[in-house]
Amino acid sequence: MGETRVDLLHLLEDLRDAYPGAIEETILTEIVANSLDSGATHISMQTDPAQATLTVVDNGAGMQRRDLIRYHDLATSTKTRGEGIGFAGVGIKLGLLVCEEVVTETRLGKTHVATRWALASRHRAPWKWIPPPGLVVERGTGVRLKLQNVLSPLLDEGYIEATVRRRYQPLMDPEFSEILAQHYPRGVMFEVNGRSLEHETWQVPEKAGLAVCLHASASRPRSSIWSGSRRRCPRSAAASRSARSARSSGKAGIGSGSLRRR
Repeated sequence: MGETRVDLLHLLEDLRDAYPGAIEETILTEIVANSLDSGATHISMQTDPAQATLTVVDNGAGMQRRDLIRYHDLATSTKTRGEGIGFAGVGIKLGLLVCEEVVTETRLGKTHVATRWALASRHRAPWKWIPPPGLVVERGTGVRLKLQNVLSPLLDEGYIEATVRRRYQPLMDPEFSEILAQHYPRGVMFEVNGRSLEHETWQVPEKAGLAVCLHASASRPRSSIWSGSRRRCPRSAAASRSARSARSSGKAGIGSGSLRRR
């Protein structure tokens, strides 16, 4: 009897090469995009360098058991927004290239299931059902990446925050609230290691062309002030350029995030 063998490693490497930038940025961006597609209003990211793990948990719609099965199909490449696993779970599939294993837990109504997935060889990516590890409390989906490299940027809290701010800056800018209300009526809160990412707003005082960038948080407001022609917050200069472009066109381009898929 014949056998068809698929080079899964080559398939995943081709998928990786289809995206610009570092694979770690693509993985994180796509995982967050899937959470947004599921209707999440809270996305928590937790790094544990000692265990070499990154855990992302959302309060989105969650998945049915059949959806989680389909999630492991490397050939799946399409989706309907607001349904199922997001855009084919690209972030998790690329995670197989840099992870010892990927644990996924999902909860929707009475469905509460979890799997462990790994790339065992060029031709094998086995997965199995496991008892839910308790990542998701009420509803939503959680993924835990066990990184191969203990120095991976996905274990760096600063890298996680910078990537989320760069890719999803409009969601943290009150100026875009009205534009994005149709898709995110309750807004979205991002959390890194238990700390909510601050929203950024601008105030321009009347005197001497000073620009003030306020990092507003529920716990403590902070501000940075400087003069002259530099009117951008150093923490989000690149994001500000994309934000100005979006305002001028009346669109809210969030880089490679979930709005890209609508």
